Amino acid sequence: MPRVITIGREFGSGGHEVGLRLAKKMGIPFYDKEILSLTAKNSRFAESYLEKMDEQKPSFLNVGSAGLMSGAGGTSSAQSAMNQFYNLSANDQIFLETSKVMQQLAEKGPCVIVGRCADYILRDLDPVNLFICADLPDRIARKLALEENKDMDEQAMEKKIRQTDKTRSKYYEYYSHEVWGAAENYHLCINTSVVGVDGAVEIIYKFVEEFRKKNLMPDLA
Repeated sequence: MPRVITIGREFGSGGHEVGLRLAKKMGIPFYDKEILSLTAKNSRFAESYLEKMDEQKPSFLNVGSAGLMSGAGGTSSAQSAMNQFYNLSANDQIFLETSKVMQQLAEKGPCVIVGRCADYILRDLDPVNLFICADLPDRIARKLALEENKDMDEQAMEKKIRQTDKTRSKYYEYYSHEVWGAAENYHLCINTSVVGVDGAVEIIYKFVEEFRKKNLMPDLA
């Protein structure tokens, strides 16, 4: 049953906790912010910078024709690739580096990966792709319950939630060319306001058990 599972999530929906508990139940590794730590170890980017730039699309493109054409005039293919890499925006470079890390983790075996276009990046591995959402009042309450947000009021938290969702949406749609949160882009979407975090874990666990099983029963309808 275990396989690679990706989780997209609205901010404050409990998607991180769902993924963490699911991974524990299945006995497989879980990766969320850990992706940034691993990327920092394998790239020139500091972890603090990766956290700042996490799941953000470029505000403008700085890929010039010189970068794209750097293989001309006898430049080696390796040098051409390096020149092109450094002519990408910082966001694009980070996307490439985090993609590499996720691919390496997924190739090691089953795991749960949260966010960062994992469903798109790992599409060739046929992962189970999930999206976790929740009603806005519940998301506000969940975030305000955290000690780190004790000085925020409901209005400020709602603003933060909407902005974070907007940022994640633009990031996902920029790199995957798909609509973030649209049901047709995932295998299963769950509202934790309806079933709760533990209920979501149980539903997903059963769903993964049945994923890609052949249905040999005739359609009698």
